[in-house]
Amino acid sequence: MSETAHNRVELRLPAEFGSLPVVRGVAATVAMGADLTVDAIADLRLAVDEVCSQVIALARPGAQLTCAFHSTAAGIRVSAAAPSKDGRLPSADSFGWHVLRTLTDEARAWLGDGEDHPLHVEILKRNAS
Repeated sequence: MSETAHNRVELRLPAEFGSLPVVRGVAATVAMGADLTVDAIADLRLAVDEVCSQVIALARPGAQLTCAFHSTAAGIRVSAAAPSKDGRLPSADSFGWHVLRTLTDEARAWLGDGEDHPLHVEILKRNAS
């Protein structure tokens, strides 16, 4: 399936914990549109909340959070990014990262190039079929 406006949604909002309800709501809407099961929708909402929480916690004060949802026949890929305050990645040993590995099929984090070292976290939730 090619990427079109119909299967990709991107949000840009303040990298603040108060933005999480909006991101969770969009995650649920995208998951429902992709025909995920009720359990898979709940898992995706929790995973997206954790992804964005980790990015927000490590973001530079006043930064913008970019969150993209890409739905295909295979599943939903979600990525979140924001300029890093100190160039650190989320701890792969943390409880939050364990939650991501449990609720999703793939989870990864990396720092981008540039002086603000943008932090990226990406997950994939595959369709059950």
